[in-house]
Amino acid sequence: MSAPESTSQAVLADRMTGNFAALEISGEAFTAAYDTPDIGPHIEKDYKGLSYLSWPFAYRYLKQHFPSLYVAFEEKTLGEVVFGTPGAYYVRPYLTDGCRRTVALVFPIMDRKHNAIKELDGRAISDNCQRGAVKAIATFTGLGLRLYAGEDIPKEESNGNAQRAKASTAKKAPTTEKPAEAQTSGTPFDGKQSLVDFCTANPLQYEDAKACQMAVKDTLESVGLNTGANVKKPEDFANTITTLVAAWTKEKGIKVTKAEMTSQLDAIRAACLISTKETIAACEKFHAAKK
Repeated sequence: MSAPESTSQAVLADRMTGNFAALEISGEAFTAAYDTPDIGPHIEKDYKGLSYLSWPFAYRYLKQHFPSLYVAFEEKTLGEVVFGTPGAYYVRPYLTDGCRRTVALVFPIMDRKHNAIKELDGRAISDNCQRGAVKAIATFTGLGLRLYAGEDIPKEESNGNAQRAKASTAKKAPTTEKPAEAQTSGTPFDGKQSLVDFCTANPLQYEDAKACQMAVKDTLESVGLNTGANVKKPEDFANTITTLVAAWTKEKGIKVTKAEMTSQLDAIRAACLISTKETIAACEKFHAAKK
């Protein structure tokens, strides 16, 4: 099995067996997102008159309120996201930061009138993945969850409490986000170059730099970034590297407790948010400890 294939299989195996660190969103951040009036102007109505938030705006506000998170899907086999049988097809979306993740929802594949689909096509899968993503965002972050409860979205001028909660959440942002400012201050962050430098250093000691590049490419696909050009923020770089390290550990058959692995990946993530040099050093330290 080639390095990319083995890395992909390791990532898939972790997803299927539940071997992952739980993603936690604080109650304060969830409540602030639940009460935000931001999404109000973008609420639409379906043919039954039910309110919904379309997926472009759901993604927009996810990135605004929780910039390190994105939606991914459980896979039946590598690259296959649809489960079930005709008339009972479903997808399983979840939220992740590339290292931690939530449990997956079960989202049935339906047509626009909410009827089960018996014959799949690409459009049906695509549309339902987007709808499932919106529901996952609402369920786990609170953004738009009011719509599922049949509640109105607060008005901007009458939502002082929500605004204060959001301001409080911003003040209490995790300390791991602060180094990203150092990474992005001065010169713009170049995620593609950071990955090139990482592969050249090859801190996990793949067979050679080319093998490291292939493993990174496979990891980019597994986290939904696909190419280095899409690594636009330090958080994207951190998600890619921590996922790569987790897959490498699994591939090598290294035994480590979840608590220990989470702690070590947190240290690598923090290094990623500082600089590529710190990232390489952190991964070299990780590799040396696993010999």
